[in-house]
Amino acid sequence: MMRTMHVQPYELKEISYENCWKLFAEHVFGTIGSNEVHQDLEEIGKQIVKKCKGLPLAVKSMAGLLRSMSTSEEWRHVLQSDVWELPNCLKLGIVPALWLSYRFLPPYLKPCFSYLSLFPKDYEFQKDDREQIILIWMAEGLLQPQKGKRIEDVGEEYMSALIARSFFQRNTWDSSLSMHDLMHDLAMYVSGQCCSIYDSCNDFHKLNGSKTRHLSYMKDLKDTIEFDNFSRVKYLHTLLVLPLRYTYPSQETQLKLEIVLKDGGCLRSLSLSESCITDLPDSIGNLKHLRYLDVSRTKVKELPHSVCGLYNLETLLLSYCINLTQLPTNISKLINLRHLMTRGTPLKEMPPKICDMINLQRLSNFVLCKNDGSRIKELGKLDNLRGSLEISGLAHVREVSDVLEGNLKKKKYLNELILDWNGEADSSTMEREVLDALQPHVNLKKLKIFGYNGTNLPEWVTHPSYCNLKKVVLHCRNLCLSLLSFRRLSSLIDFRVFGVSCLDMHDEFRIIPLNKPFPFLARLQLHHTDMLDWSFINTSDQRCEIFQCLKQFDLNRCGKLSVALPMCNFPSLEVINVSSCDELVTIFPTSTHIDSAYPSLQKLNTRNCSRLETFSEMGLHFTLQQLRIESCDKFMENRMKWNLQRLPSLNSLQLWQCGEVVDSFPEEWLLPPSLRSLEIFECNNLKALNSKGFQHLTSLYHLDLLYLEKLECLPAAGLPQSVTYLSIEGCSLLIPRCKEGTGEDWPKVQHIPNILTEETERNKRCLGGRVIVYYGTRIGDYDD
Repeated sequence: MMRTMHVQPYELKEISYENCWKLFAEHVFGTIGSNEVHQDLEEIGKQIVKKCKGLPLAVKSMAGLLRSMSTSEEWRHVLQSDVWELPNCLKLGIVPALWLSYRFLPPYLKPCFSYLSLFPKDYEFQKDDREQIILIWMAEGLLQPQKGKRIEDVGEEYMSALIARSFFQRNTWDSSLSMHDLMHDLAMYVSGQCCSIYDSCNDFHKLNGSKTRHLSYMKDLKDTIEFDNFSRVKYLHTLLVLPLRYTYPSQETQLKLEIVLKDGGCLRSLSLSESCITDLPDSIGNLKHLRYLDVSRTKVKELPHSVCGLYNLETLLLSYCINLTQLPTNISKLINLRHLMTRGTPLKEMPPKICDMINLQRLSNFVLCKNDGSRIKELGKLDNLRGSLEISGLAHVREVSDVLEGNLKKKKYLNELILDWNGEADSSTMEREVLDALQPHVNLKKLKIFGYNGTNLPEWVTHPSYCNLKKVVLHCRNLCLSLLSFRRLSSLIDFRVFGVSCLDMHDEFRIIPLNKPFPFLARLQLHHTDMLDWSFINTSDQRCEIFQCLKQFDLNRCGKLSVALPMCNFPSLEVINVSSCDELVTIFPTSTHIDSAYPSLQKLNTRNCSRLETFSEMGLHFTLQQLRIESCDKFMENRMKWNLQRLPSLNSLQLWQCGEVVDSFPEEWLLPPSLRSLEIFECNNLKALNSKGFQHLTSLYHLDLLYLEKLECLPAAGLPQSVTYLSIEGCSLLIPRCKEGTGEDWPKVQHIPNILTEETERNKRCLGGRVIVYYGTRIGDYDD
């Protein structure tokens, strides 16, 4: 759930003054004025850097502070501050530079920073966390209204200001943020006893009843949170479960909710996400000050009507409540509600008078039910909707005029629109007219259409005015599409097509000259398409300017296609995934020179293609790094033609479910010496590992032998000395032979420091990503 970094060595290790000055200058002088201004400030800056005593975190903190100051007087004020020599700072272990950064924060940012002490050290603030923190700041009244700005936008500015001043640091492995341990210590110090993290039942007795205002606890807390003395913290404003985002697997923290509702009359923010609650009692209505309520991913079956009396409520999060099918009929009384999120919750319909909730900023789902499709017109009054909106049950719409009253075209703040028919409509013509009337504002960035039964799309879907559209997902069984008709969406990055009747490259490409169509398209997914025609591209002119930026290509269950890719150059293509294409014979076009056509190729995955015989006449590109082959028997029969020896970069090979075609593996010189990781899984007829095939694998360090029931022994000459990790699981004949000390093959593996043979460990590693099964989610409805 969380990475273990705890202390960031680079930030705590002292570096030279020269490196400190370079770090400081890079962070500051790129944003301030001219060279003359730099010269005035440089001497003061050098003196400040000296006071940081070689600590990179202190240097970056000072840089973040001084970047917001443009005059020498302001800089000199920082230099001459008495904080640098303050005894209390050193006594408390607080770095003076960090204390100065806090001291010079604008007053409105200080409580927002101290509030972050509710999050434990090493907490990773993902995008979802940051969004929810802003909503909680809003609920706690920490955001100061500004004329002409949404209060949420003010919160975004606050968050950006803290990031700019280095109160957060960006993690290199992803886009998340974290707070340095020393910065977290500062947050804990300035918050005093106002904020606390609940770790165990004993800790609860340490809370200061008169001072504690904010309390958090972790979802993986093993103890039941009973809070028997909850009345001691009678002025509590916040009770949060962390992480704010979804965790996998879910922990379902035990919580005695009745005690919280009885004694939590001052609560403004209450998070119950992923707790074990199944019912919200009527007493929830006693929390009259409540502004933020998160019940997402719980098994709550209904919301009591008393929720409708929480007139101060601004945020109600109900996503993925799998047992919740109805909202209270009077929920429209929550006139201050700004965020109502029900994504993944199986609501049957919307409650009456949603249109009265004119302050709604985000409404994740709007559900139309049978004989009530006309209610789509209620969206017309919700002018402030933004973010993502899903409209489901569109098959129940009977009048196009109702759709037009919904006025999607004027909702300029929506960036994602999901349209789901979710049923059988009376006529495809009517569906076409409804979709035409659902035309959104041109600011839209993501469009997803599910269950549409029309044979073609209205013109607006591919109109060049949608120059901001970056992602399109179509899951429509009767559509006939020309892929090139989407070329006019100049910003398109991600295009996914599922279940259409036919997909081709229309002749208009020949008629209308194009200058590098799809200039930014990076991912193309084609799924369940019976008629996929690359024939237009497979001509002598070889239009090689079509997919210049494409990085990932996915092809799944596309029948009547013998070659996976069209005959053109893919200079940026890195990943190819091909699965369940029954007629597929080869991956790459026959006459394509593979080294020049795919210069960036790194990963190739093939799965369940029964007629697949070969990659291409020329084998694979020499840049390939990872190869996975699953359930492709004919392909495995031709393995001596793979020509993998010419691949100097291939470091990972996975062979899954080879059927009956492999009894000995690998043949001599089948695999390249560069191979570092080899996994063989469920090859039912594999009986022997070939010594000659292993002897030249001098780079191999990771070997997985998984569920090979007939595998009798390890290679006669043993495994390469380079092997550091060996996993043998589900191999009933082999495991006894590798038993420490007594097994016949033990001398062959005793040099390997990491050997795994336990079945339970196999199950643990499956959770790490080898096998992922999605339940209850539509294919293609993912961002990743």
